[in-house]
Amino acid sequence: MEVSVYGKKAIKREIYQIIIPMILENILQISANLVITAMVGRLLANDISAQGICIRITDTLWCFYKGVAIGATVLIARAYGGGRHQECRKIAEQTMLTELIIVLVFQVVLYFQAPLFLGFFSKDAQILSLAQGYMKTIVFGFPFVVIMTVVTASFQGYGNTKVPMYIAVLMNVVNIVCGYCFIFGAFGIPGMGIKGAAAALVTAQAVGACTGLYLLYKKKGGLFRKMPAAHRFFSLDRKCVYEIYTTGIPAALESMFWQFSAIILSKVILFYGNQAFAAYQLGIQAEEITEMPAIGFSTASTTLAARAIGRQDEELRKIYFKELLKVGVVISSVTSLLLILLPRFFMTLMTDKPELQAIGVVYVFVMGFIQIPQNLSRIYNGTIRAMGYKNAPMLVAGFGIWIVRIPLCILAAYGLGLPITAIWIIIAVDQISRFLLSAGLYYRISKKRERTLETA
Repeated sequence: MEVSVYGKKAIKREIYQIIIPMILENILQISANLVITAMVGRLLANDISAQGICIRITDTLWCFYKGVAIGATVLIARAYGGGRHQECRKIAEQTMLTELIIVLVFQVVLYFQAPLFLGFFSKDAQILSLAQGYMKTIVFGFPFVVIMTVVTASFQGYGNTKVPMYIAVLMNVVNIVCGYCFIFGAFGIPGMGIKGAAAALVTAQAVGACTGLYLLYKKKGGLFRKMPAAHRFFSLDRKCVYEIYTTGIPAALESMFWQFSAIILSKVILFYGNQAFAAYQLGIQAEEITEMPAIGFSTASTTLAARAIGRQDEELRKIYFKELLKVGVVISSVTSLLLILLPRFFMTLMTDKPELQAIGVVYVFVMGFIQIPQNLSRIYNGTIRAMGYKNAPMLVAGFGIWIVRIPLCILAAYGLGLPITAIWIIIAVDQISRFLLSAGLYYRISKKRERTLETA
């Protein structure tokens, strides 16, 4: 066992060196989203709803990009842990090439057929018109999003989480400055409302992608500077692509299950009216304020576990896992209390409209009770995925969403006519059920792995 060369303090330091920049990156990323959301929140409820239904679609696609990038992160971390550095560049470039091809199809379809997809959410002509303008702008950022996810996967696979944080700083500053100018109008730029929010985001994504590529390939200090390409960029390695996507697609489906459910859930919530849906969108953003420190746990657990497995050091993997759980419990306890005790404060940050605040406050309050199980699930699932059980987190998500969340929400709204609060409670029950399944699976898999290693 290699773990004998590590002291406990050194292991903790390694964990925090990865986690802290990721936490800061998430804080910066979500903070920028919150600022833009707050700006849009000063517009009309129809503007908020239009942005919300577009986000449901674009976030579903983002889950695919990010899921595949998670597959790349796992493989890069394993290769790096095993000392196969040249393989890391190959994995990153094969991921980028194939995702750019796929995203081009999404881009064209959504640009020319936006009404076909947006019409599922609302029949309100004004909302659809606003949403169509937003969508036709935001699609131009798709290739930049792909590039950024691959850049992030590359650096995180190496355990370098500072560079993605720096890119996030730059991107968020651009997004906020451009957002103010493009939404409300400033410095001679006419205000474009909801279209301005989309234009600002695309501009920020372009800046982030270009910066990321520069940091990957620059001659002095670039991540791949000492790794000559073992293949041509535009030539596909089928075996490599197969490994990336068989690892990443289950992770993508896990997130996409949530997004597909969010699409259906959006339809259910719109049954209660446009104000309920607008409040829900703002409530999600308010909840994300307290989720910022914990979102990075999934990637951290995946990266650290994959690295330890690449080193063939099972004891180190267990130590990483236990330390992550400790940090997760502490942070989640604090964020849980904040949401439970200060729901109105968070909603006030999002909007100045009392009718939206009243609905959103209840959502934020209920979500406060699921912070611990929700965040610990990320650690369990990230570790399970790195241990080679690619489909397990996806199946857990599928159970919670399609057996618990969606059927019960449809029954509550259309069948029983329950108030909107019932929907918030069902969402919480879904998260708790997934936590229990993830924890049970992890300990079962861990014991099985111990028996296998003992007999090897």
